[in-house]
Amino acid sequence: MSERGKVHLNMIVTKTGDQGETYLNDSSRVPKASTRIKSLALIEIISVKLGFFIHECGQDQLTLPFPKGGACTINLSQLANSFQQEMYDLGSDLSTPLKPEETIKRFPVEKAEEITDLISKLTPTLEPLDSFILPQGSLRVLLSHDIRTMIRQAETMVWDIEETINPAVTLYLNRLSDFWFVLGRILQTEDQLASGEVTKKWEPNQKHNRGVQMRETN
Repeated sequence: MSERGKVHLNMIVTKTGDQGETYLNDSSRVPKASTRIKSLALIEIISVKLGFFIHECGQDQLTLPFPKGGACTINLSQLANSFQQEMYDLGSDLSTPLKPEETIKRFPVEKAEEITDLISKLTPTLEPLDSFILPQGSLRVLLSHDIRTMIRQAETMVWDIEETINPAVTLYLNRLSDFWFVLGRILQTEDQLASGEVTKKWEPNQKHNRGVQMRETN
């Protein structure tokens, strides 16, 4: 697995993939349509979406008071950048097939545990949910939902890889999707405080107003 700072991309057009196969980190070749490569493509998309989130948030910071005292300050761009960096760590891990008695450094399970701890500390700053929330609101809220759903898609794709993979990868993706759901709710709550709007929630099996008005002339 390539170490940070050891990647060389001097030649972009190599033509080695023109027949539908590509190299992994161990120099083996696999079809570009393989589940492993599709998983890598999704992880790359997540990284780009994180870039949109960083652009939208700029230097925005959140300060969240804890119910029992104290507070948490979040630099949104710095937060997203850290996850963007880890997308490349994940991609490097998935690009390197597991082998018996290997000594390379794999994506650590501690990363997932860190996200789990972060979720447990941030969730009490939110009101309890009594229904599913609808993905509506500001662009940064929508980007949070977009990122979480793409992460969930990547997780399910990774689970479909036939070869054995580092279990920390799927565990991390699972937790990360949960985190972006929580962050989306936090951002939506912040927007509510500024605008006074109410969070739209799922109302199961109801007759909903389509918002369409017809005026017919005789």
